[in-house]
Amino acid sequence: MSSVRNRLEPFLWDLLQEFEENGPGPKRYTNKVIKSYLDVLENGLKDTTTKKTVAVIGAGVSGLLAARLLAEAGHKVTVYEANTTVGGRIKTIREPFKWGQTAEAGAMRLPTTYQLVLHLIEKYQLPLTKFYNYDENGNNLIFVNGVKVTRGEYIRNPDCLQWPGLRDDEKGKTAETLWQEATQPLIDQAKTAGGWLDVIEKYGDYSVHEFLKHVANYSPAAIEFIEVLMNLESRSALSLIQQIIEEADHTPGTDYFGIAGGMDKLPNCMAEDLKSLKVPIHCNHRLTKIEYTETETVKLSFSGTKSRPLQWRGGDGIWADPSPDAVEYEAVVLTIPFPALRFVDVQPLHKFSHNKRKAIRELNYDASTKIFLQFSERFWETQDGMYGGHTITDLANRFIYYLTPEHKDQQGGIIISSYTWAREARGWDSLTEEDRVQNSLDVLAQIHGEHIKDYFVVGTSQSWQIDTFSFGEAAMFDPGQVQELKYYISQPEGNVYFAGDLTSLKIAWIEGAVESGIRVAQEVNGDINFPAMLPSETSTS
Repeated sequence: MSSVRNRLEPFLWDLLQEFEENGPGPKRYTNKVIKSYLDVLENGLKDTTTKKTVAVIGAGVSGLLAARLLAEAGHKVTVYEANTTVGGRIKTIREPFKWGQTAEAGAMRLPTTYQLVLHLIEKYQLPLTKFYNYDENGNNLIFVNGVKVTRGEYIRNPDCLQWPGLRDDEKGKTAETLWQEATQPLIDQAKTAGGWLDVIEKYGDYSVHEFLKHVANYSPAAIEFIEVLMNLESRSALSLIQQIIEEADHTPGTDYFGIAGGMDKLPNCMAEDLKSLKVPIHCNHRLTKIEYTETETVKLSFSGTKSRPLQWRGGDGIWADPSPDAVEYEAVVLTIPFPALRFVDVQPLHKFSHNKRKAIRELNYDASTKIFLQFSERFWETQDGMYGGHTITDLANRFIYYLTPEHKDQQGGIIISSYTWAREARGWDSLTEEDRVQNSLDVLAQIHGEHIKDYFVVGTSQSWQIDTFSFGEAAMFDPGQVQELKYYISQPEGNVYFAGDLTSLKIAWIEGAVESGIRVAQEVNGDINFPAMLPSETSTS
């Protein structure tokens, strides 16, 4: 295990959640690595006399940011994107909605503690809007086992759900309390980087379900209770460590915000930055081959893509059929999902290490599907007294989010009528678009009443599992994959470098993409060598 500990240690700075508690406004990281990243965002990369030709594959946030930092440092950069526009899994839906309303198919909320992405938002002077993860009056609904209560009633008396089979010592506690009691000893142990190494060594092979059963010693009823109420049921077979990191970083008291007018404003502004730097963005370029040459350059080949209606987004960029001739670069930054790399021919094959190829083959990517319904009246406000937040149900829709309009006088509103992950999402993926909308509306009517169908205007959906550019929502580690694969996911292969949120520990968050974009730009520029870290942030024992 010692070699595994050595490989993991450089990444654990990301788990040291240190904040300044003083002063108004959002809490700020005191973490030294975050501070160093903020310095790069403000002042750029170190000056270097070695300027390179660089290809960035993927025009999500990590690719756009890496391209900007490298271009500003004097490198000659070109960005290639398989889709028809920039943004990756930031996707703001505007059509078919009426009245100028929007919804987020991908990233929809940003914790106020994530100050790297907040720095970018401030740089582009993008207006913020509050994202209500919970209705502040406790009026969000919980509808499970045929019992419907408000969240406030549930918090005051968890037994009101009449959950069958709980032991006496498990009753009277919310699912969040049971989860915290089970995982808090691990979090307490992980106060330092060395502590996280011990936690991962002891618990890294556990799934969520196995830990709750064999370590927390909860009853099957309590495990089901936790998994249903915390939306962990579809991820119960996945890595415990990743779920602990996720829950510890985003407690119920976490504040969130969004970007007024659409989250896609951020990547669009970043793309405009690249235009001002004369960095071309070639859309409709799907990477098909990576060829290492004897002169230590890399040749890249591309094919064109045909967008499907569910993925059409329009937008700027050079959207032309790729040249049949390979293009050659001194450095390549790959930000595309690992499942997409399964369809890229690497020559010679051994230039990608065995462990890199293993990571590309085995890394688990989650399915995720959202269904959106627009209504002419915000009945959840006028009739149920809910202002934002979400409803939890064990029906097919699972988690339902009530989007708060940017202006209270806006007509109507939009609900994410179903937000599902993993196997639950794959069930929706088997349906047609029309059936997704209709079925989710039917379930919503079970909770709010059949009369809400009179207010229905239009619906649409987004499945990331069948999206031909994303191959899934995000990387979600299987048990053991944190210690087996984490190091090799980020490791450069010669002059081919890797970025994207999957290379951070803030997987599926824009902050993770920003972190990786800075780190990979530093690697290409020669500021740091992999693994990228400040030694003072990790234990050397």
